Amino acid sequence: MKVKFSQSGGYAGLRRGCELDTDSLPGDEAAKLQSLVEQSGILQAESQHAPHARDLFNYNITVETSEGDTYGNPSSVHTVSFDDLSRPEGAEPLLKYLQSRAQPLPR
Repeated sequence: MKVKFSQSGGYAGLRRGCELDTDSLPGDEAAKLQSLVEQSGILQAESQHAPHARDLFNYNITVETSEGDTYGNPSSVHTVSFDDLSRPEGAEPLLKYLQSRAQPLPR
């Protein structure tokens, strides 16, 4: 499983992010990431943003799995974007984990 995460916005407009691959993480970290993704509901979530909201953090998460999709493709990619007010229920633990791994991104 590969997870790409980016966070932008807020008052300062900072950009942070990370790319994680369970194949290159230690076993316990890989299992933790996979569990957090599965429990978060991110793979079933749809992108949404609160209308007329300002200075919120915006998040983009892309998850690539090797389990395939409903069309018979060997891998499945799901991307979801949301802000602080439209965060999917259950995504908080995954979000905190990804934020702890994030580094500043170039503008």
